[in-house]
Amino acid sequence: MSHKFLANQKGLTLIELSIYITLVAGVLVMATSFAWNIINSRTKAFAVQEVEQNGRYVIEKFSQVARQASDITMPSVGASGTTLTVVTKDPLTNPTILSLNGNQLMLTEGAGLPVALTSDAVKVTNLNFSNLSSVNGKSKQARVQFTLETVNPSGRNENEFINDFDTSVELLDR
Repeated sequence: MSHKFLANQKGLTLIELSIYITLVAGVLVMATSFAWNIINSRTKAFAVQEVEQNGRYVIEKFSQVARQASDITMPSVGASGTTLTVVTKDPLTNPTILSLNGNQLMLTEGAGLPVALTSDAVKVTNLNFSNLSSVNGKSKQARVQFTLETVNPSGRNENEFINDFDTSVELLDR
């Protein structure tokens, strides 16, 4: 008779239902966690990419400015500062100035308006231009060191990235 009772049973027992719910809940938690990790990784990759692209662009523009310059007027030989002023042969771009305005690096050529070299998504900190030229004027070299970090108003860790950049360039147009 007990055999007939089991054959006629059509529903789930409470234990079976609990096991199924636990398994489904576990799979959903793992899937949600996996999706959240992917979203956070993508956000972090965007922050890294933004800093790296801005840093490469600043170094490229700095190198271009230095290579087209005939002399460095600020900072003086052997000195450092937050502004680089160079002399160019072209009167339309003379003087060319790289300077910090708030958290953005700006380029001013001649009487033109300043142009931002960095985006609003990053801020420039620890900016330092050095005049590495020789005292006798045989070698004219400029160096830039700066730190870029993402602007992170939310304060979330995945939006944070900081990187230091450093390069020096020999003036070629002398």
